[in-house]
Amino acid sequence: MAAQYFKRVFTYAFVWFVAFSFWSLMRQFGQEVVDGPQFGLSGFVVVYAILGLITGLIFGAVDFLLPRSFLKRTSFGKALLLRTATYFAIFILITAAGVTTFTYFDKNEIALSDFVNFFFSSEMLLVFLYFFSVVFLIHFVKEVDRKFGPGNLLRMLRGSFHKPKEVERVFMFLDLKSSTTIAEQIGHLKYSQLIQDCFSDLEIVFKYKAEVYQYVGDEAVLTWTMQNGTAGSNAIKAFFSFKHQIQKRAEYYQKNYDLVPEFKAGLNAGRIVVAEVGEEKREIAYHGDTINTAARIQSECAIQGEEILISKNLYELVVSDNQFTFSPKGEVQLKGKSIKTEIFSIREMAN
Repeated sequence: MAAQYFKRVFTYAFVWFVAFSFWSLMRQFGQEVVDGPQFGLSGFVVVYAILGLITGLIFGAVDFLLPRSFLKRTSFGKALLLRTATYFAIFILITAAGVTTFTYFDKNEIALSDFVNFFFSSEMLLVFLYFFSVVFLIHFVKEVDRKFGPGNLLRMLRGSFHKPKEVERVFMFLDLKSSTTIAEQIGHLKYSQLIQDCFSDLEIVFKYKAEVYQYVGDEAVLTWTMQNGTAGSNAIKAFFSFKHQIQKRAEYYQKNYDLVPEFKAGLNAGRIVVAEVGEEKREIAYHGDTINTAARIQSECAIQGEEILISKNLYELVVSDNQFTFSPKGEVQLKGKSIKTEIFSIREMAN
């Protein structure tokens, strides 16, 4: 948790360091629109860099500490308004600190009336416009990155997926048990709300470096790099962590849906081809036997009466983990495959 906190905080700090440094360059070499102390380029860069770091630390902390559930059920417009109002209030405080900083460096006193006139001057419109542009850009990039998966936006900009590329990945197909029966019992509208709640709880898997590849109806497809998925048995821990998260909220699910959802999962690891596909709507797609086999293993859960099954490929990479017991289920003929696949079921060790 601490590592995630500092990573987010210092990411914001770097972004605002760049933003304020760029602003200092515009003031130095562009049209001066706000009267202020006139010191050299290095002075501007230093002052704005300090303010940028402070802004980044504050916004990073706010973004991290603000509960995600706070805006989760709020409409996009209201969420945007709330976030903008929060950031605007913080920006006012930071601007006040900036004016005080400039005053200190410039060795001049500033009267309260000058301070008020500064905030309500027409010239400050440009400052606010710049600020909101930066905030918009930050959140736009964040949303796009969430759409494609963390880090994939940068890879797409670099053209990493322009041509098909072979990589090693771990895949998990996660599916709601008895989904058809549940939908008939509670109705399709309430069923959709149930899926929203379940996939909201699924966010806990990000602690285990999971990436969401796709949501397909009541099914989620998760993926990891081979290193992230096998290190510390992250892929397996993600499933049981999600299971425990659902169980912790059993009372909520029972109250709202008269049931506690259960999921089954199939996992596989191996080489896969990744490529950017589509024209009007682009996305990153994985093709190959590895992902198809993971889907077939998940289907086998119902036949075997197991909640989680993994392939021998993945078993050999995580078998040393002492938090789980692995039981061989033999070789099975998965649908659509010409050769049999050896699979294993998993149980958590008793504490």
